[in-house]
Amino acid sequence: MNNIKLVAIDIGGTLITDDNIITKKNIETLNEIHTNGTKIALVTARMYSSTKYISNQINADYGVFGNGSCIIDLKTNEVIYSEIISKGLLKELIRFGKKAKVYIHLNRIFYELSDENKFFTLKHKILNRNYPDHLKSNILLVDNLEKYIDENDDVVKVIYVSNDNMDYFLNKFYKSFKDLYVTEYNKNLYENAIDETINYIEVGIKNNDKSNGILRLIQNININSNDVLVIGDGNNDIEMFKKFKNSGCLANGTQDAKKFANYISENDNNNSGLSEIIDYYIKKKVK
Repeated sequence: MNNIKLVAIDIGGTLITDDNIITKKNIETLNEIHTNGTKIALVTARMYSSTKYISNQINADYGVFGNGSCIIDLKTNEVIYSEIISKGLLKELIRFGKKAKVYIHLNRIFYELSDENKFFTLKHKILNRNYPDHLKSNILLVDNLEKYIDENDDVVKVIYVSNDNMDYFLNKFYKSFKDLYVTEYNKNLYENAIDETINYIEVGIKNNDKSNGILRLIQNININSNDVLVIGDGNNDIEMFKKFKNSGCLANGTQDAKKFANYISENDNNNSGLSEIIDYYIKKKVK
């Protein structure tokens, strides 16, 4: 096999199909390379809580979550890296969202929560119906967000969600919070589980992206960047396509993402495009 020591994989639109499953072929390919010593990392905007079932299916070793804001060794649950938003700032962000009447989702290191049973909270509760208890997402529905964070201090990301366009909201946000970063802004994203099209803005205290998260991870586990294969489909994967020479974009990927990947699969995420990319780089010994 080629000298790929770590495969870093996006989840939505890459590892899983539009119906939130992993194809048999993708699982078989990942099991094969894992058996041969290649490590597997999930690299995603999602958090640990909502990826437990997925990581278990592919025996993932590491998780680079929240677009690089949190890195976890999935074999030991050791937190390798995290960035924590202070309680005072969190309360400001919650009040700002409440005033704008948008849904607010808080990402803790191992839990996610909201005070409304809709959008991401509802999505993961629906998906949990198909998972065994120990692999269900740690999704909490609380009465009062501000009161909750008084007792919990490991929130790494705040996400604002709406069915409506959020450009106006974003402009107001930038005026109010000049020292924070919007690490992802997704427009008109169709969420199959809840059958809704949503817009969401993810906010953090550092300008992290997936590539920075992978670089932190490989520094920690002593792997060279040339021995990493990165695979994704979206605009938030572009930076990792730029920084790693071994890169693959799914056929269903955005046009912008495809411009920066070194290989584009013929198959999409519903037809094991991930497996095709791994075959191209590892089994065919591409250099």
